[in-house]
Amino acid sequence: MAMEFIGFTYVTNFLGKTLRDAMFEVIDSANRLFEDWGLSIRFLYLDSLTLEPGYLISVKTKEGSVKLYPLEVVIDFLDYRLKVEMEKEDSLAMNKILGLVSFPLASRNRYFDIYESFLGFQTERVGRRIMVLSMRPFESDVLRMTLRTLESPSVEDEVKSLATKILRRELETFKARLLKGILHEVGHAFGLEHCSNACVMNPPATIEEWDLRPVGFCRPCMGKLKENLRTSRFVPR
Repeated sequence: MAMEFIGFTYVTNFLGKTLRDAMFEVIDSANRLFEDWGLSIRFLYLDSLTLEPGYLISVKTKEGSVKLYPLEVVIDFLDYRLKVEMEKEDSLAMNKILGLVSFPLASRNRYFDIYESFLGFQTERVGRRIMVLSMRPFESDVLRMTLRTLESPSVEDEVKSLATKILRRELETFKARLLKGILHEVGHAFGLEHCSNACVMNPPATIEEWDLRPVGFCRPCMGKLKENLRTSRFVPR
């Protein structure tokens, strides 16, 4: 069975080094799981994306006004990056791309002057699958406060030492949540629907429910995923 690659990139805007390093660890973990499960899927890092400030929009939320990049802009950039990769003479079997962002995802409703928010989003463009996943919902309030504490030059060494210990714990939770989120999106990209089993394809109502989901697919979902990979007809141009 030929290997199928998923292009991986991330938007640098608003993403600090600590979470960026954790993100790459999660991508490596996903690739190891694919190998352990005998799945002919691998993430291939392309490069990072930096969006110009001119694309920023201001969205009103319950917590106040939030600056972010609209989902449509992120999708356009990811689609262009994927097309560039697919048009190379030595292009690999890759017609999918995953973009991770550290800010909320929002898209303007075409009928009303409001924005709809998303955790993850997928769309198809002429045989190209574009996936976007926000890491923001996987960050706990404690993680954000801890990062701010460690970045502050006025915090005492004793407090920073305690914050470092807390950070290790919070990062493990963040990485587990993100890994399951990535596996969920990959499942959709290869034809899986939501299910009600103990499975990453079972969408949670709360982040606490997400923490209880296993890092993996249930037997029916894994069977369907492997079957979909076997019958895939995608080949590079």
